[in-house]
Amino acid sequence: MILHLVALLVLGLMCGSELNVALFSHPVLERQPLETHVLVRSSLAALFGRVMPFWMAGSTLLNFLLLLPFQNLNQSAWRFAAIAFAIQVLAVFFSLVAPVPINNRIAKWTPKSLPEDWSTQEHRWDVYHFIRTCGLVLAFALLALSLGAR
Repeated sequence: MILHLVALLVLGLMCGSELNVALFSHPVLERQPLETHVLVRSSLAALFGRVMPFWMAGSTLLNFLLLLPFQNLNQSAWRFAAIAFAIQVLAVFFSLVAPVPINNRIAKWTPKSLPEDWSTQEHRWDVYHFIRTCGLVLAFALLALSLGAR
């Protein structure tokens, strides 16, 4: 039961962070002067580029551990947790091929080194991030259902 709660907490906190970026941080940055926008966006990209691989992998691992026999989940709880785990695995792979390469470029930007298509790249990252965030929120809901089904 404790592992289940920890897995739910870690995924829930990550979802909150992801929702903050999608719904608040980046929209506010869009309204800032270009120099401020670029400096803050690149700083956030560098920070999350260092933190999120561990957070996403750790959360996925915690969910995987719930699927092992020693957790004694009933059939419904196991199914919900398994679907949540599958979504998390897809989110990790999606991240590696879609937003992470863009994030790595954004992390290196300065106001003087902006590429011509910087706005397009940011928009593409935001769309990818929103898709990933929706998936992670769904995984969180399923993991919560799994806990409730225990």
